Amino acid sequence: MKNSHPDLQNFIATLESENELSRIVAVVDPVLEIAAITDLVCKSPHGGRALLFENPTGSDFRVATNLFGSVRRVCLALGIDHPDRLTERMSALLEQIPDISLERLDQQISALPAFSCFTPAAATVSDSDLARMKTPDLTLFPFLESWPEDGTASGHGRYITLPQVFTTDPDGKSGNCGLYRIQVRSLQELAIQWKSGSGAARHFEMYKRRVEPMPVAISLGGDPAMLFSAMFPLPGELDEATFAGFLRGSSLQVSPCLSVPLSIPTDAEIVIEGYIDPKESVMEGPFGNHTGSYSPSAPAPLLRVTAIRHRSNPIVPATVVGPPPMEDCFMAKTWERLLLAFIRRLVPRIKDIHFPFEWIFHQSAIISLENPVPGMVSDISGQLWALHWFAASRILIFVDAEPAQSELSDAAWRCINRSSYPGDIFTDKTSHRIAVDATGCRSTGRTVKMPDEVTRIVDQRWHEYGL
Repeated sequence: MKNSHPDLQNFIATLESENELSRIVAVVDPVLEIAAITDLVCKSPHGGRALLFENPTGSDFRVATNLFGSVRRVCLALGIDHPDRLTERMSALLEQIPDISLERLDQQISALPAFSCFTPAAATVSDSDLARMKTPDLTLFPFLESWPEDGTASGHGRYITLPQVFTTDPDGKSGNCGLYRIQVRSLQELAIQWKSGSGAARHFEMYKRRVEPMPVAISLGGDPAMLFSAMFPLPGELDEATFAGFLRGSSLQVSPCLSVPLSIPTDAEIVIEGYIDPKESVMEGPFGNHTGSYSPSAPAPLLRVTAIRHRSNPIVPATVVGPPPMEDCFMAKTWERLLLAFIRRLVPRIKDIHFPFEWIFHQSAIISLENPVPGMVSDISGQLWALHWFAASRILIFVDAEPAQSELSDAAWRCINRSSYPGDIFTDKTSHRIAVDATGCRSTGRTVKMPDEVTRIVDQRWHEYGL
């Protein structure tokens, strides 16, 4: 697996050559209008095309949206021909660990030569293709306001939605890159909303204890592999930059920032640097999300910008979050394929997992089991709920791996026709999570299944029907 897209503009050129990109030359407003167009395109069959807005109102810079909003574009971004290649490659790596341990999985993976060989190569100087703004000014960029109530708690509705946020601990170790939403508050101020337990949040708590300012670097663009790596909930403190190298099949090159003691991958479109005072916070939000409603406003750390650099004609990558199907659903599918490799190694009786778009951000899934037997669902659901990847799942539906269909409509049919109530419903009384045994393994009266021989004949002759 070799990624041929070292930067965002190279990737966009590939999309255009593959007829996967539409250029919008009309003047379009980054406040609500670009998001509304993007939302409609995302809900087109197969995710529509990627969009390049050439003339955003009030800015000299371009905006790209829906870059990864289809299975094909995700594959193009990662240099693969099918998402299952991610499962295969991750499985091959994990097979090199003889005695796998979830608690030490990050250390076990990092110690593998087949992984550590992708450690980033450090350059000694900053990226020379990035010009530094004499006076940092975030308002010059066409960052989007996606929904009418976004940011109304403080009156700042524009957000950076595809940022790669780089941090380290106070000793400059344990580097982390995460994908967090960032609110633009003024020329030189940003609010960053990261989740509790994330890598950046852990680093922030360390700086709070030391009462020291926290350096942060934000990268936009660059190799798509780094963006995907930042999005994944990797085990422990597994290094995202090295994992990006693993995804693309070659090490990233990183270069030092100008005003903060951090390094970021080269070939970014825009780099924003600054410091967070641990004693300072602001109200960020509300923010429209996949639920179809707004997440409430909440306190967030305030980043004071010390430097901004950008290419001569940069493209601002952005995404719009809303009810599915949206671009982030296809991006999350890549994690589904990687997670399958982890889950198969930890729980071998699992054949496949499927995150329906409707559930994709609630850690809820359809799980296919090999040769299910009574009691298996109760046992495996408990094992999955113990993993942080499924700790917040609202529902898990277990199906027989034969047939291999695992779409939501098929799972819903099985829940009604292959399950007994309440005997096939398992509830975690502490958190009220639910698992449904839709395998039919306890229903002796349903062992005879309808034949599919006629279907096979029709499939073979379909081209003869002229349909």
